[in-house]
Amino acid sequence: MSFRVKVVVLGFAATVLLLSGVLGWGYFLGEPTRGKTVAGALGIPRPAIIAHRGASYLAPEETRPAFLMARELGADYLELDIQRTKDGVLIAHHDDDLSRTTNVREIFPGRVKDTLDTFTFAELQQLDAGGWFNSAFPDRARGSFRGLRILRLEDLLDIAESGGHRPGIYIETKAARRFSGIERQLVEALTRRGWISHAGSGARAPVIFQSFESESLARFKELAPQVPRLLLIDEVMVAKDGWDAILKEAAQVGMGIGTWGYRWAYGPDWSIKNAPTRYVMTWPWYTGQAHKAGLFVHPWTIDHPWEMWAVWLTGADGVFTNRTEAAIGVYGRRSSTELVKLWERIGY
Repeated sequence: MSFRVKVVVLGFAATVLLLSGVLGWGYFLGEPTRGKTVAGALGIPRPAIIAHRGASYLAPEETRPAFLMARELGADYLELDIQRTKDGVLIAHHDDDLSRTTNVREIFPGRVKDTLDTFTFAELQQLDAGGWFNSAFPDRARGSFRGLRILRLEDLLDIAESGGHRPGIYIETKAARRFSGIERQLVEALTRRGWISHAGSGARAPVIFQSFESESLARFKELAPQVPRLLLIDEVMVAKDGWDAILKEAAQVGMGIGTWGYRWAYGPDWSIKNAPTRYVMTWPWYTGQAHKAGLFVHPWTIDHPWEMWAVWLTGADGVFTNRTEAAIGVYGRRSSTELVKLWERIGY
């Protein structure tokens, strides 16, 4: 063996040993055993695969095919954002306005930046909530996405309740301060459908509430204390209040904390003047501290296989992901995914 080859081999071996040491150190600091105990006591699968706005890499976010595909892929939870229309209908939609994911410019040209709560449900049903996806992602475009409609909460529940696999639902209250009483309305709607009645029975938690607003989680704690709650956090919150204060708040109003992943922290779209420091809150020592505080940890939004492995090996209890089809492979749920057959099965 030549000297050069020996150097390469030794360098490779040293890299492997170093990487193994780092991962082992991260695993230790992440306190995964505590995380397993916390999640198990709440009936939350670990690792939990949370389909962020449905299978939103493959289909338009928070639409029927996105949620159907996530269900068929085997996601543990369908994640959605809840808002309320002018006439009181609970609907699944992320943004404050409709400009990014609908053709509101064509249908209501004078209302492009109006918030969603200024529209009635009947008005929203005039909008195409799927065609934008074909323009934005032509490599994933499907003709059946054109003309998709914004869904009501009841539509999402129908999807979750049908099919061979029944996922849970993971609900974020968006801009909750703008929707007075939305927590009570949501709890009552879920109770009527039987989604909350079994929570706390020792079976899998069928519902998890989440919010960036601690006041919203406090109301859920009062209305349905048995349902798990997760405080979402972002860089602005950390810059303003600090990690220790946020951890304490999460333990007071919730049972979990939603940090953000490595790629997100350094993404070009996440440079905020109110939080110029690039915090990374899914480092194992933060995860371990959360576990010691009795909280489960679900980072967002984890879309690349290497990051799915990294957060899992350093203690996280699950991931919010747009790429359900990738996560089920990484976490060993299925050896292969035949997307063509799944599209045929769900009719898109």
